[in-house]
Amino acid sequence: MMVPTALSLVLLSTPAHAGKCDAIIKRADTVAPEALPQVFGAAIACDHKEAEGSFPRFMTRATDSDILVQLSLVAIDADVWNPVWTMPGKISDYNMRDVIAGDVGAACTSHPKVIQFLEGAYFGLRGLDFKQWSNAFSSCDSPDIDGWLQAQLETPPKGAYDEKFDMLMGLYVRRKGPQSIEVLKKTAIAAADGGPYDSVLMQMDEAVAPKLGAEITDENRAVLEAALVEIAENVKPQQAKAVAERLVAAGADASAAHLLPSVFPDRQQDGGFVWGGVSIERGDCKGVKTAIVHAAEIYEPGKRWVVTPDQVTQLRALKPSLKKCTVEDGDWPVIVSPEPLKAGALDAWARQVGSDYAGQGYQVEVKSEKGITLD
Repeated sequence: MMVPTALSLVLLSTPAHAGKCDAIIKRADTVAPEALPQVFGAAIACDHKEAEGSFPRFMTRATDSDILVQLSLVAIDADVWNPVWTMPGKISDYNMRDVIAGDVGAACTSHPKVIQFLEGAYFGLRGLDFKQWSNAFSSCDSPDIDGWLQAQLETPPKGAYDEKFDMLMGLYVRRKGPQSIEVLKKTAIAAADGGPYDSVLMQMDEAVAPKLGAEITDENRAVLEAALVEIAENVKPQQAKAVAERLVAAGADASAAHLLPSVFPDRQQDGGFVWGGVSIERGDCKGVKTAIVHAAEIYEPGKRWVVTPDQVTQLRALKPSLKKCTVEDGDWPVIVSPEPLKAGALDAWARQVGSDYAGQGYQVEVKSEKGITLD
């Protein structure tokens, strides 16, 4: 015959009423720490709600992280989640918080409820409390977590920034590395209309970021550039411009120039783009400070994201207009419009440039010059 244990005797003798599990729960104060998970399991079997309320009592008796992990797993397996969710915030040792979260996550293959527990944490906790479980996501070696993370990322929230969603992206990036780019590309397109679009682009950079002291590989650079171009081709012009500017900052000028039709769909002319260019001739004409704004259209076939003054040297070699004036020393200042112009907008843009000189006391005249074509 099996001899009843003290614990089983307590279970048999406990009356069925409110506080019926008091005798079991009180054992948390006296049993050896390594017995706490077993006793807590008995408390759950006695009454789920009473056990949930007693979890902090058991937790305070745990003497090391291993016991806390086992205690947490007993609770998670029985769907006692709320007190475990908030447990890390009650541990003063930040390193122990990370260790416990990591060990709980690592148990996800032997304790499948851990996966549901972590998924529920995303919806049930605020940002800081959820962040404390990030190590658990990182250490859970289950494709189910990857599938769940991907499903969340494909439906981003509204708003320019969402703390918990940003954490999810970071977790997915840490788990998948450059392989996360394909999912984040879809996330960016979905987030372009009022979602955390800029945050997604930043996480894409992180996905291919090299280790400290190393350089990004050509393969990863190509993967990122291709994904960014595809994003820009599927979002509104303003969002496409943000992508192009990132490409330029990364030295991918050709990829950025490829996006000109996406960024400026209303400014394409004859297969290319027209920029404004001016050179400013200045002088004193019988006591009158005078500035001639020589303005020319610059046709660019879509190979350059930016046209610079150095690329239009013709503007420095135009025929002077101030022949009977005392010309100011130095080269004529050359200015190129910061972006392509709409058809017929050259004169208005040139006059706007001229207004800066008018503010300096010059009498300004705009003179149209022959257009310039870049290869």
